[in-house]
Amino acid sequence: MTTPHRLLARAEGQVHQNLFTMASRAREALEQSMDALKTQDAHLAQQVVEADLQQNHLLRIIERECLEILATLEPKAGDLREVVASLQIASELERIADHAKDIAKIVLEMDASDFSGPMDRISAMGDLCQTMLTQVMEAYENLDAGLARNVAEHDCEVDELDEAACSSLMMTLMTAPDTTMHATHLLWIAYHLERVGDRITNIAERVVFMVTAETPDLGA
Repeated sequence: MTTPHRLLARAEGQVHQNLFTMASRAREALEQSMDALKTQDAHLAQQVVEADLQQNHLLRIIERECLEILATLEPKAGDLREVVASLQIASELERIADHAKDIAKIVLEMDASDFSGPMDRISAMGDLCQTMLTQVMEAYENLDAGLARNVAEHDCEVDELDEAACSSLMMTLMTAPDTTMHATHLLWIAYHLERVGDRITNIAERVVFMVTAETPDLGA
């Protein structure tokens, strides 16, 4: 006979598997949207846009799985925190993928012959966000609150890169007409990457909550 504990472990395992699939797809979408920006590859950008439907579907699945656990298996203490945190993390992963999709959409509107602007800083933002996402999911997998806190500390680096890129772009807008919207497009891409950093910090907060029952504000 299958015990309630085993049923709970099995259900939580399925949620974990789907969460890591979401995380992998979110990171891939982010990587591909940045590659599309650097190469002005419209086909790759379109792939990112079309793939986003899969993330939305996975989020619905995880929401249903978590609600079924809460309704039928009545998890307690740590298990309850884990289910609640997993539900919130899934929502953040879906939003990260949305930001990647929005970057890809911007790439589709850009002048493919123009590679001007602070691309080094924007590229660094994308690379840092990808690393942070990988590490925060490692923290989730290993129940490592220390690693989660460390990941969140790197968000200030994303913010600094964003400020530097935006400052450069605003200076460009002040000194020359933005007839092709290039600088404006890059400003929006920097915005989306800055928000990705915030979303990852939110995931880190959920990991700390899951492990310690604390509710820290790691973005402060």
